[in-house]
Amino acid sequence: MAISPNGVAAAVVFRDAHFEDYEGIASVQSRNGLTAKPLEEWKHLWIENPVYKKVSHWHDGWVAENADGKIVGYVGHVPLSYEFAGRQIIAACAHGLSIDAIHRGYGIHLLKRHLSDKYTDVVLTSTASPDSAPLLDVLCYRGPTGNWGQAAFWITNHHGFAASVLRTRRWPEWLSWPASAALTLWDRVASPLARLRTDGRSEIQICSSFDERFDTFWEELKRAYPERFLATRSREVLQWHFKYALARDSVWIVTAGDSHISAYAIFCRADNPAIGSTRVRLIDFQSLNRDSELLIPMLAWAFRRCQEEGIHMLEAFGFRPEKQQVIDSLRPYQRTLASWYYFYRTRDKALGQQLNDAALWDPSHFDADSTL
Repeated sequence: MAISPNGVAAAVVFRDAHFEDYEGIASVQSRNGLTAKPLEEWKHLWIENPVYKKVSHWHDGWVAENADGKIVGYVGHVPLSYEFAGRQIIAACAHGLSIDAIHRGYGIHLLKRHLSDKYTDVVLTSTASPDSAPLLDVLCYRGPTGNWGQAAFWITNHHGFAASVLRTRRWPEWLSWPASAALTLWDRVASPLARLRTDGRSEIQICSSFDERFDTFWEELKRAYPERFLATRSREVLQWHFKYALARDSVWIVTAGDSHISAYAIFCRADNPAIGSTRVRLIDFQSLNRDSELLIPMLAWAFRRCQEEGIHMLEAFGFRPEKQQVIDSLRPYQRTLASWYYFYRTRDKALGQQLNDAALWDPSHFDADSTL
């Protein structure tokens, strides 16, 4: 690795990323604590992406190379689409941003290439980290609605949850038994979700994939909320977005209605292997009638399934106030996140001024890179 005489890393060269760079990109991600996707799944982000197929020009991302031609930094640039005020907005999210520590000062240049791409109307991220959030706070805007710095959750496996918490604090794991007993007793008294039953709730249906009903739902959703900035939720986009999660059985789809969908919720695994914590997160909830109450039986169903599978937690955060009010009415626990997760930036100043209005937003973990 080239080092200048004063001990500072030598300058790097930036260029467009290509599929042929996969080995070098996977290597820099692994060196910096990220899990690199297998080649086929990584290429899927673009090759089978419905938006990518339609745009005539696109940067797949950028890499930073040192003087020896070794890839020492990377940011992917994944195309997405949104609907707003009757028109399609081309958006993008970052994927796998990573740079070696000795070149960390050049990370801002990678990020700026992603944020200032001329083919993109809006750039979003929903997975900011403690390292990237301070920089994004300078270069971008925080999502104007939803609390992306605090998570609501319910415990669905008290012993497993207690053991993972004690592990983070390096306390003796035998304490997990009395701790879990106390938590179990408390939740029996204080948690409405733990007492809700879904037996006989005929309006709740479980789906194994996204069928043609989701196209009808998407068209109706656009008509129901023409004023909202909405990520495209066509059947084609949903199937592309969750293809590998569905194959791993790590995404759950719940709908209200039978032949016609009136609302749906998507849940996805979001484990933390570092502390042995297993977790399911509410990714998205949409309803045609502006009634968020159908979220309650859907959360109750997910709660029961988490219990049956021994998963430690069910989690939800980042939603519009009326959705978050339903979540909070079920008396979840709260945890402070390590950073604010959701940021955006627009290329067009007029669009940016419009999106300052929190009422136009309906954010979720379906946005950006959270579940890609």
